[in-house]
Amino acid sequence: MNWRIGLLDVCAILVLLVVLFLPPKGSSVVGAYAHRGQGDKARDVAAELARAGELQMQLYEHPGDGAIAREYAEIMGDLGRFDMALRIGGQAASVPDPSNWRALAAVSDAFADLRNIEQCLAWAEKALASCESAGSVACPAHEALRLQLHIEQLRIGVDLQKQGIDPRIDPDGFRRELSKSRPTTRTGKTE
Repeated sequence: MNWRIGLLDVCAILVLLVVLFLPPKGSSVVGAYAHRGQGDKARDVAAELARAGELQMQLYEHPGDGAIAREYAEIMGDLGRFDMALRIGGQAASVPDPSNWRALAAVSDAFADLRNIEQCLAWAEKALASCESAGSVACPAHEALRLQLHIEQLRIGVDLQKQGIDPRIDPDGFRRELSKSRPTTRTGKTE
């Protein structure tokens, strides 16, 4: 037999040698939420996502529960998923329930995280109205007071925006001007 090595044979041998002797690729796949925060601010994202899954199931069973919606929306907001936080709070607020004010407050908090002060104020006012109509059992007096203080601060924020101080452009300047007129309040969880 007559063995002839052609150009195609040489190319095949070169490709085979390259594949055999190249070092392995050193890449890995990491989840989108795997690295959130550093040092003291580092969080156990896996635990947060597991808790979010639990809350999602609870919210499926009790679609109007504002407390569940608020905690779930807060976790999504902490993970940077403000679209989900808005959707979760909005859907829960659309179902009649005495705790709706909490879902409305969750929407307000998501707009605050997005630095949309006008929408944050509008939803906080809805939350306060819902809180007041729910009564003191569903909305204790200290929660209503907290919402009132939050709304006062948001009104000042809207006035600051009208003066040209935009929290999206200069968040530090906005915070500085806001703190001159009122101490900071937050309607979410306290640490």
